[in-house]
Amino acid sequence: MELRHLRYFVAVADELNFRRAARRLHVSQPPLSRQIHDLEDELGTKLFDRSSRRLALTPAGESFLKEVRQILSHVERAAQLALAASRGEAGQLSVAILPPIGGLFLPSAIREFRERFPVVDLTILDLPPQEQITALMDRRIDIGFVPLPVVEMNPALEFEPVREVELMVALPPGHRLAKQRRLTLRKLAHEPFVMLKRSSAALLHDWVSNLCREAGFEAQVVKLADGPASILELVSAGFGVALVPGLFARFPSDAIFRPLPPTTPKFQLSLAWRRDNESPLLKAFLEILRTRFGKANR
Repeated sequence: MELRHLRYFVAVADELNFRRAARRLHVSQPPLSRQIHDLEDELGTKLFDRSSRRLALTPAGESFLKEVRQILSHVERAAQLALAASRGEAGQLSVAILPPIGGLFLPSAIREFRERFPVVDLTILDLPPQEQITALMDRRIDIGFVPLPVVEMNPALEFEPVREVELMVALPPGHRLAKQRRLTLRKLAHEPFVMLKRSSAALLHDWVSNLCREAGFEAQVVKLADGPASILELVSAGFGVALVPGLFARFPSDAIFRPLPPTTPKFQLSLAWRRDNESPLLKAFLEILRTRFGKANR
């Protein structure tokens, strides 16, 4: 049994007419009929019912057709993979994002990447900043999105800032400070704080604590969150206030956001990858991201 026999069978099954199937395959009708007869002889069963004026699949033919379509689909994908691999366009790419910031730009970048590299196995992971650094060092991911200066600048990694992100104050609904259009850190001196667990993002935790300390007070942390999304949930529930990236204000929550003075330190959202990663897929993804961020920053 050869692949051409399977392709001939699918064409006849689709058309249910030998003449139209032959035209579709660019062959003459008699050889096509012989090939189908040979296939039926090899299988030991009839695939088509020829007893009426209209050609029809037998139950065996219908069952065989389902399997043949899968076989031909696998063969086509194998051919695509082989061709893509020869051009350096096949393989795997693992991307870690900092939730929920990634949702602002990543979907469009991924769509473009998948259109260009349809056979690449693309994996997306949600990881806190320090876990991204560890995963990069262990080669479990190819690229991450981390805030600077709140992760260690490992010399084995390349960091490329792509967007400056301002901090904002997230307040519970009905909070007295929500009446003010802009807040200073000093006004939060006596407020209970919600912060990320230090185990999730040690340097980010310490950076926010130091900002409060420089403003003249120690942050009174009453709740520790597992991740960025849970910070907004805890603030919305009234447990306390939080200092969060301004991008968080775009996400649904009951929290009220107020800006800080322009002189308040900001952090850089940065791409991070291993310097020794020569993957052409990583390079292509970086080009797409740079274009996307360039448009977003205009």
